[in-house]
Amino acid sequence: MPAQMVASELRFRFAFDIGGTFTDLVLLGSDGTIYTSKVLTGAPDVVMPIRLGLLALLQEHQLSLKQVTDVVVGATTAVTNLVIERKGAVTGLISTKGFRDVIEIARELRYDLYDLTAPGPDAIVPRALRTEVNERVDAAGQVVIEMNDDEVEQVICQLRDAGVRAIAVCFLHSFTNPSHEQRVKAIAQRVAPELSISLSSEVLGEIREYERTVATVLNACVMPMVGSYLGAIEDGLRATGLKATLHIMQSNGGVISRELGERMPIRMLESGPAAGALGAAHSARVSNTPNVMAFDMGGTTAKACLISNGRPSITTEFEAARQQRFKKGSGLPVRLPTIDLIEIGAGGGSIAHVDTTGLLKVGPQSAGSSPGPACYGLGGTRPTVTDAALVLGYLDPKGTLSGAVTLRLDLAEKAIEEHVARPLGLSVIEAANGIHRIVCEHMAVAAKIHAVENGRDIRRYTLLAFGGAGPIHAREVARRSGCTDLLVPANAGVFSAFGLLVAPMKMDMVRTRYARLSEMDWSLIEALLLGMEDALRQELESAGVAPETISFRRSADMRYVGQGFEVETELPAHLLQAEQAVIEASFAQAYAARFGGKLVGQRVEAVNWRVEATAKASQGGEVDRAQAQVGKGQQDARVRQVFFPDIEGFVQTPVLSLEQLQTDQPYDGPALIEQPGSTVVVGPGDIFILDVHGNLRMTLGARQGRAA
Repeated sequence: MPAQMVASELRFRFAFDIGGTFTDLVLLGSDGTIYTSKVLTGAPDVVMPIRLGLLALLQEHQLSLKQVTDVVVGATTAVTNLVIERKGAVTGLISTKGFRDVIEIARELRYDLYDLTAPGPDAIVPRALRTEVNERVDAAGQVVIEMNDDEVEQVICQLRDAGVRAIAVCFLHSFTNPSHEQRVKAIAQRVAPELSISLSSEVLGEIREYERTVATVLNACVMPMVGSYLGAIEDGLRATGLKATLHIMQSNGGVISRELGERMPIRMLESGPAAGALGAAHSARVSNTPNVMAFDMGGTTAKACLISNGRPSITTEFEAARQQRFKKGSGLPVRLPTIDLIEIGAGGGSIAHVDTTGLLKVGPQSAGSSPGPACYGLGGTRPTVTDAALVLGYLDPKGTLSGAVTLRLDLAEKAIEEHVARPLGLSVIEAANGIHRIVCEHMAVAAKIHAVENGRDIRRYTLLAFGGAGPIHAREVARRSGCTDLLVPANAGVFSAFGLLVAPMKMDMVRTRYARLSEMDWSLIEALLLGMEDALRQELESAGVAPETISFRRSADMRYVGQGFEVETELPAHLLQAEQAVIEASFAQAYAARFGGKLVGQRVEAVNWRVEATAKASQGGEVDRAQAQVGKGQQDARVRQVFFPDIEGFVQTPVLSLEQLQTDQPYDGPALIEQPGSTVVVGPGDIFILDVHGNLRMTLGARQGRAA
């Protein structure tokens, strides 16, 4: 801390990430100081854990509320939970006559070719609440059948009387001409102002009727809940004495205002995991490690994201609420830009059980935060991944978990003995090792497949682990996936909340204008893109963003003529000055990166045009490890017995804190390094160092290689 800056002069930015088990809190000071905390999520009042955690954090570090800036950034699983559990508002659908069943017909594809009874994603809106209006716009945006306002009013009143709280409007070709949808919204606001209205032309302005309808319906059904939910958080923080203006993380890795979040809650589907990916990308750039596989393991699930050249990959092929967790096509497609995350396994609270065939399985059921794993002592009796970690020695049997719960080794052993060890004829240690190995193997396999599907070799990537359970399992996941380098950032246990504070304000927009490049009217496309940029600029300025800080990125969804799906292609800043050959070369490069090669002599066409507007986050300083207390060495370390699967036995292992490590000093494993909210497992034969940014870097098996 600079000598002239005293504690009372510091300003802190505050962020929170509401997860399924824990809520993570971070205060980032203007000098780079970071204070963190974890609290259990499961209170009936959503804002209570945030308020109590913030006040406790301020009291612990002798800070005042006046030192916290007004802008608070949050991430939440609320939208995901509403969609998965189907607890959204009763929703009606208004569609073009003849198209109300598009949402149920879907693509007529089976995600499992050999299971004729495999259930597909449900239609969300029951047929009785799917209505039609006699209107029609053609693909060019010309009105073929004019809409009758009286008919629309009658349909809206019919849905209102049927008990709906939200209406989704999805007309044919409205992405080209949204006037009919906009008239429906105006009529609804006049005759039924209490209803939430979601227009497909605003939610997802692109071709493909089924995907556009799904996104619009999902947006509509969560709108009433999300509005009150975000309002309760902001009002609760203000009642604490903080003049809070709430910003929310989107799935695309950008932050938006609360008002836009209430209008477009579907953009918050992957809010928390996206924040973690942004934090991972930031750490990758700062530590000069451009290619990493971000591995986020919390209490409920584990997710992975490829980060290449310091940027997380983005996809528009995200699926929500899958019937089968790892089977593509079994969920609801949401074609909004989303950080390309893959769910690769269970979380710390996932329950282990023996199935009807006598095989040990882990998840997908989770103990959550209430009652939680058996070792929490809060009433849970089923064995979980966290219980196995405690039995194997990765967690301190005499300690607490992030200060929130006291761990009970006896309860963990009892649960594993009763539900796993005894039915399988194993010892408690063998059963716990089985749980740990199954979880890590599943995650390693899923991570390798995800890398291959994106044309990457995971062995060339560094595994960057975070989340409360990530650093515990990272070494075994890396070992089984072929990674040799591991990076665990400072404050890994609350890393997603940290990612919120380095995320930019971001908005994106898409519009369909289909044509072959050889026949393209580039002046028309340039006008379209400029109009999108103006609309996005107005959205960001309304959220308080200075116009000079806004930058734009253009891209197009392109394909070879005859193909059914597209590849996103970077576009130059000004199309009028670009040659067609430059754009075709950009597409060929993107196509080859995705599929390993390109086609020769094939014509190219564009389907969708995209603009992304970004305003940089106002970040605090970087964490400076040199300011921390270092150099105590390992001689004062505690030790405990830790089980390592690769040697199939226990090893007396030093237990260290970060303050006991010298910066840039190599250390030999095995070791356990305790961070606030997480524990890093280093195995026998591994070498690790602490870098100047507070990151732990581990090289698997490096000691054997050095000895050789």
